[in-house]
Amino acid sequence: MNLTCLQDDIAFWDQFAPWYDKWVSRGAYHTPLLRELSQMVEPQWRILDIGAGTGALSIPILSIGCDVTALEPSVGMRRLFNRKCEKLFIADIDFMEEKWENQDLKHIRPFDLIIACNSIHLTEGGIMEGMSRVFSSLPQHACLITEVNQGFPIDFKNIDKIQDTHNFLFIKNIKADSSFIFKDMEEAQNFSDTFGIPLHIDIYDGIPVQRDKTDIAMIWWERKRGIGQSG
Repeated sequence: MNLTCLQDDIAFWDQFAPWYDKWVSRGAYHTPLLRELSQMVEPQWRILDIGAGTGALSIPILSIGCDVTALEPSVGMRRLFNRKCEKLFIADIDFMEEKWENQDLKHIRPFDLIIACNSIHLTEGGIMEGMSRVFSSLPQHACLITEVNQGFPIDFKNIDKIQDTHNFLFIKNIKADSSFIFKDMEEAQNFSDTFGIPLHIDIYDGIPVQRDKTDIAMIWWERKRGIGQSG
């Protein structure tokens, strides 16, 4: 399932949240992303996860020993995220409920890393404006994660050109399995009918699966020396 093709308002994501969480929990989409992040992230880092969803990245990163703030404007997503936190006895994740484009950057706390995974294109002004705000908040590191086969072009060099506060570190292409594993055909049909998404189901050991793979770009920047934050 190509997430970046799903572009709608918060009401859509409230409705979509339970399905998103099923897709996350049953699949392996985030596994290679977390593997890469674990090689870069350091314990005690203060991290902002923009578009945190139901915690697919935030919760594992917290286990590394980081201080995580999850920005998620969808009530449906936050509700499921909080349920997970309760089950896992997690009480130390902060939430930001306003959209990224509505945040007052003057009051954004200093972060060691800001992550935007398949989310920044949904903000007002799209990737360019969303990333401009990321750089303007002066995190020590910035990481943009986005699918590259999403139906609209992305020139990563142009993203780098909109700022002069951070050094480009690297871009890495990642192959990910974005399949949706359904409980049964009734559930698959319900999903398709609800969102008008056509499915091409294969059966594996009696389990219906919408097979899909995608290419993901992970891009990292580091704040230049001499440019810092107060606080």
